[in-house]
Amino acid sequence: MGASITNEPFRIRGKDQRLKIILQEGSNEANVNKLVDILIGDGFDFSLEADPETPVEEAERAVSVGLGIAVKERMPMMEELAKSAGAVQACSRPAYERLGLLPRERFVGMSGVKFTGTLYIACGISGAPQHLRGITKAHTVVAINTNPDAPIFENCDYGIVGDMNEIVPLLTAKLNSDLPKPDPNAKPVQIVPEEPLYKETKATAEGRYVCPGCGYEYDPAKNNGVAFADLPDTWACPECGVPKKDMISAVTLG
Repeated sequence: MGASITNEPFRIRGKDQRLKIILQEGSNEANVNKLVDILIGDGFDFSLEADPETPVEEAERAVSVGLGIAVKERMPMMEELAKSAGAVQACSRPAYERLGLLPRERFVGMSGVKFTGTLYIACGISGAPQHLRGITKAHTVVAINTNPDAPIFENCDYGIVGDMNEIVPLLTAKLNSDLPKPDPNAKPVQIVPEEPLYKETKATAEGRYVCPGCGYEYDPAKNNGVAFADLPDTWACPECGVPKKDMISAVTLG
């Protein structure tokens, strides 16, 4: 290990084209082995390493943890996985607020930082809308969760159904083994640039407001034409209760 991560070859895939390939039939070890084989086939080189101090929003790869880890004392295993994957560490908002797993600048979500790199491994993260808004531009999303009905599996490319506390050590060991490497002469495939979530045009954004807590959108067209400004000051987000004054104009987002 020791090289920097640059120009990895990928299939073209946009945020609305997640593959949703879920591995849950075999043993944990078999599913981990299959996942790694798939990722190597996609062009990921796990002989590379990343500077752990790289900001999440600038990183190419991130290993992110949620409440599924249960206790902070298990964080060393996440650090080991991040090293093996050539990734930085990140977390969900609940993992930051309730467990204090990582600093605030490492929680990913609508009200946190946005990850736009090539590989995002979500461990024990259910996939709340607030979190998903932070990874819409990630190229490849991998999910590990015990709940087969967790929303994260509808928003990932590859997933393993199982206990992250059992799967993460297996994945770390596999990535540390003598893995085959991609063809160094393979020509990288350029990722198609994506349209921003909101365009700064009156035709698509004016009048719409977004909740910074859960990502709910207030659209006058879907609310009998009632303008956001005409809502009473006591109005709050119907999904999570964020007050009207804290809603964000969609025109300002990009």
